[in-house]
Amino acid sequence: MARHDEKRLFSPDDVLSPEELTADAKGALLPGEVERDRDLDAARMWISKDDGLLVRGVKPHSAEKSTLVSRGIDTVSSAMIGKSFAAKYGVQYLELYSGPGRLLDESTGKEQLGSPLRALGVRKPFTHYAFSDFSPECVAALSARVGKRDNVDVIRGDANDLGHLDRIGQILNPRALVIAYVDPARPQDLHWSTIEHLATQFKFIDLIINLPVNSLMRAILGAHHGGGHRPGIAGRFLRHDAPIELIRPSAGRPNTRATIDAIRRHYDEQLMSLGFKKPARRTVNFPTDNPYYDILLVSRHDRGLELWDKTNPVPTDPQLSLLPEESAP
Repeated sequence: MARHDEKRLFSPDDVLSPEELTADAKGALLPGEVERDRDLDAARMWISKDDGLLVRGVKPHSAEKSTLVSRGIDTVSSAMIGKSFAAKYGVQYLELYSGPGRLLDESTGKEQLGSPLRALGVRKPFTHYAFSDFSPECVAALSARVGKRDNVDVIRGDANDLGHLDRIGQILNPRALVIAYVDPARPQDLHWSTIEHLATQFKFIDLIINLPVNSLMRAILGAHHGGGHRPGIAGRFLRHDAPIELIRPSAGRPNTRATIDAIRRHYDEQLMSLGFKKPARRTVNFPTDNPYYDILLVSRHDRGLELWDKTNPVPTDPQLSLLPEESAP
């Protein structure tokens, strides 16, 4: 949860209308025409009907993303727990944008478990969990849902504060296999320095990263049209001094597919410069056939990539699509 996310009481009558969903879809399809201050990814906070605690409002594609990621986390823990190094050093789980632990699909009014509670419910639990969020309200809600557990820490802090990341490093074993889920709601919520710090901090780390390709394109064009010349939000996220150079073929004639491919190639190169393999990629579309964000599995080892591919077969939901090999950047 970010500083200015809205918190309100849940009412079944307040879920997103078809008109609101259509407006969001149009914004995703026309990133160059969306107003600079229009935030398609802002999260509204609600009060759960089930336990009276905060829940995070999400669009349907975000709810599906949670299921996708949780399936991968379960496969990794099942494969790695029981290995000799796991017994010695542990297989640990880190989530930097954990939220309150439950989600509300704003198109249906249905609640579901968020990624922290799903990670706690895997078939073979991790040896230790660290959940972090900037919002004290989200931390309080998640702490209440998790309860007291010897192998779980729920802490408040800014994911882009290197001092906070160092505190997390003191909680986890630096020699353990660490699975870190990095799921910023918006490009402004994640800086490249955070990814770089985690890669240096933990020798054996696999990252699951939400790369919001559509939002990054909007951020680049919005800053350019507003007269900005510094790296800005997108530059801090992507590690690029002039992200407008990623717009294809030009800022005056942006092509969504070509630009998103350029963003992907650049980000992959930055990750590989840290010693990671070329990431495995799953794309979440919104609306259908329009890339909205990529879920990346980033690993230094082929085994991690193999597990990710194994656990995510061709999806039955049309909003989720595995990029064909020939079109992957």
